[in-house]
Amino acid sequence: MPPRPAVNAGPVRAGIYCRISLADEGDYVKTDDQERICRELAERHGWEVGDGYGHPYPTGVYTDHKRSAWQRNRRRPAWDAMLADVDKGVINGIIVYHGDRLVRRGQDLARLLTLSESKGVRLASPSGTRDLDTERFELWIRAAVAEEESQRTSERRIAQYERWRRAGKVRPGGRGGRAFGFATDGTTHVEAECEVIREMARRVLAGETVGSVSRDVSARGHRTPAGNEFSHATVRKMLARPRYAGLMPDGEAKAAWEPVLDRATWERLCLVLEAKAAGFAYATNARKWLLSGIARCGRPLGDGECGAPMRLNPSKGKDGTRVNGYQCTRRGCSTYRSAELLDAYVSGRALGALNSGGTPQAHAPATPDAAPEWRALATERAATAALLADYGKSAGRAALLMERLDGIDARMGQLREREAGDARSRLLARYRGITREEFGALALDVRRSLVAALVSVTVLPASKRGPGFRVQDVRVEER
Repeated sequence: MPPRPAVNAGPVRAGIYCRISLADEGDYVKTDDQERICRELAERHGWEVGDGYGHPYPTGVYTDHKRSAWQRNRRRPAWDAMLADVDKGVINGIIVYHGDRLVRRGQDLARLLTLSESKGVRLASPSGTRDLDTERFELWIRAAVAEEESQRTSERRIAQYERWRRAGKVRPGGRGGRAFGFATDGTTHVEAECEVIREMARRVLAGETVGSVSRDVSARGHRTPAGNEFSHATVRKMLARPRYAGLMPDGEAKAAWEPVLDRATWERLCLVLEAKAAGFAYATNARKWLLSGIARCGRPLGDGECGAPMRLNPSKGKDGTRVNGYQCTRRGCSTYRSAELLDAYVSGRALGALNSGGTPQAHAPATPDAAPEWRALATERAATAALLADYGKSAGRAALLMERLDGIDARMGQLREREAGDARSRLLARYRGITREEFGALALDVRRSLVAALVSVTVLPASKRGPGFRVQDVRVEER
């Protein structure tokens, strides 16, 4: 490490620190504008900024986006990196748009001053320049004032949120400035969007996959408040929010806005979504081929079979054209089958199973009180987990709480399994009797869901070399 320079001696190699929190401190100057103002200031002072200071801030600009300087548990990576460079002697000057961008707590100022001792660190902002070794008194006053302002702002905000909670309201906003289905005030319905929510709920409850619903809604031009297309994750999280049942975030207290879905429907929807996530892996599968991830390799391996999933692995035919085929995902395994021929054969077998007459009755119909029981168990589980966190140091109490959690989890597992069976029954009943042409016209993920619910597919090693498709090389078993 090079020797430390004397105080205020030599050229100043400065770092620019930029920060924007959540535009809640009364200053809306964005970080790119902060950087521009600071670079102009550096040029006027003749300070050097950026000369390969080191990764990840080679330009000498340390930027923290959406990072509070007041919250004690909020890390500021760029701030930490800048202090490390001060400690190493890489920089001996700091330029900041305003002092409250740098520190809003005395603890942070103390850390900066400790690192800057005897290093001649200069601080510059549009309000003037200071030497951190000799001009500390005013900096401490400014930090104390900023900390007091932040404390008062925090107290007012907490009090405001408590008033909202008592009135059945929550903080408005979200990505895009509002929740889908609601205006920016957080309570007024946007009826066209609410109807989309009701449609999505109906389709999911009828057995359609979340992925199919999200893609169809996006294809029709609907977008999230942030302007993005709907994804599987977006729809799943959205439909499970208590907001749409007219409830506060705790899922119990009544909110100030009218519900989009009645509570019984929403509770049922939450259980269906949970069962899909736990019991139907294909429901969240974004594959582009009918049997990718569904078909399994049946090559003999040890005392059993390979069992690895098959996925599409295109190759070139003798004439150079593309040939689509499913390849075993296990390294070194050569099991391969034509995608076109295997899809056609399995589709026919699945349709045969669907229209055989007995399959949709394989599981009992849904029990009406399953959803309320699920909600009650979820609430009890959350309360038990909170108690476990409080009494974790008490071995006896913790053992009792863990035993209670195990019982709750076991019952929730039973409900998931039952709902998965109910969802399968609804799905199969909905499409029972369709023709091959109607099956081919369905969305891919619906066809995948039907195939996975109806049959298991095992691709065996080819019994003969050469072209052609032999049904004896594929094992299709009804579920």
